[in-house]
Amino acid sequence: MLRYDVVVIGSGPAGENGALQAAALGKKVALVEKEAVPGGACANTGTIPSKALRETALAIRQARSRDVHGIELKVADKVTVPELMGRRGLVTAREHSRIRDGLSRAGVESFRGKASFVDPHTIRVAGPGGFSIQEIGAEVVLLATGTRPFHPPQYTFDHARIYDSDTILMLDRVPGSLAILGGGVAGCEYASIFAALGVHVHVVDSKERLLPWLDGELSLAMQESFVEMGIELHQGLRATRLEAGDRDVLVTLSTGSRIVAEKVLVAGGRIGNVEALNLGAAGLEATEKGILEVNHHYQTKVPHIYAAGDLVGFPGLASASMEQGRVAMLHACNGSRSKLADLLPVGIYTIPEVSCVGESEESLSAKFLPYVVGKASLQANARANLIGEAVGFVKVLAARADGKILGVHCIGPHASELVHLGHAVMALGGDLRYFAEAVFNYPTLGEAYKYAAFEALDRMKGGAPPA
Repeated sequence: MLRYDVVVIGSGPAGENGALQAAALGKKVALVEKEAVPGGACANTGTIPSKALRETALAIRQARSRDVHGIELKVADKVTVPELMGRRGLVTAREHSRIRDGLSRAGVESFRGKASFVDPHTIRVAGPGGFSIQEIGAEVVLLATGTRPFHPPQYTFDHARIYDSDTILMLDRVPGSLAILGGGVAGCEYASIFAALGVHVHVVDSKERLLPWLDGELSLAMQESFVEMGIELHQGLRATRLEAGDRDVLVTLSTGSRIVAEKVLVAGGRIGNVEALNLGAAGLEATEKGILEVNHHYQTKVPHIYAAGDLVGFPGLASASMEQGRVAMLHACNGSRSKLADLLPVGIYTIPEVSCVGESEESLSAKFLPYVVGKASLQANARANLIGEAVGFVKVLAARADGKILGVHCIGPHASELVHLGHAVMALGGDLRYFAEAVFNYPTLGEAYKYAAFEALDRMKGGAPPA
């Protein structure tokens, strides 16, 4: 039997970075991946492919809004969704090469096959087709097998009319209409992408507000932008029945009303990839959604077995998964860092983008913490106007007493990049004076922080209410 200090199962963001971290600490590391290519859902079925489609949709939307005379843009009637992904193949191939090269340079040994526990310290790897079997001994195990779209049992997924968030990317053509069941992150992202491509989109969501965990003003601004794009929102409702016909799908809602759409995307969350792991042999058990419970070191109840990434549930972000893998292996291998950073930025790749970090108005109110709000509209921002996306705002929340930055919320062009300036100032304990006194390049999106800071400082001086 081959023996390793650390065995990592899964090569997505958590697995890759956990393996590299353990190897950097001098450990003998093996990584097991069942697919022919590394990267997990992030590189192959979810993050990068969907963002590639988004870039095409965004480019079309921007070009239409720039009023450039003499240029006409339209989506061809027979174009497939994979064809619209543009640089997806190039980016994915480079990710595969980057991951393989990085693991190889670090001395991580890679195994292709499905992994399962024989006992808490022994992993069986069954090669493609199950023909070759290798058993590996491990002092420490990191589970990073990720998740896949959840299929509610009441729906039949035929991948011809009714899709999940992976298979929707294989559409043979851009449909005239699309009903999206679920208003979570994936549902919202795909709603705005397809709307930008000219599709008539319906969103059916059981909640009264899309993404209610966001700052309320941010969430409502996103909803308003969806309505302006022509997206029909059916909130506080569920789809009770899907009837697929030759040309359309009839969607019956909980009120008895009906929607007709060419295609349906069921975006009902994700479920952990744990079935093949034989967790019982390791003394572990997952939840009904295939999620493993861990402590802040990402240890499961079996101390030498760790889990990270989407497999441990919220927030389910590639960025957080990378750090979770590193933190887990630093703890397991006696490294210096044993917890995840307190400030985790959230990036939602809708059109327009939404991003935030830190406290919301709701969370500050719940904690009875006095605060002030500063907000700058991007409609008045020269750079946003130049790129044809003069929508949204930058919103800064600061402590009323000293102006210390408590939260940043952005909606608009490049929000997922823009938020990091506020994120950095927060992490270093900065306050509103930095933004008010800093010199920003002009024209830039970042200068919106200055005007948001001016407004917040005025509120502090005048003792104005927080909003």
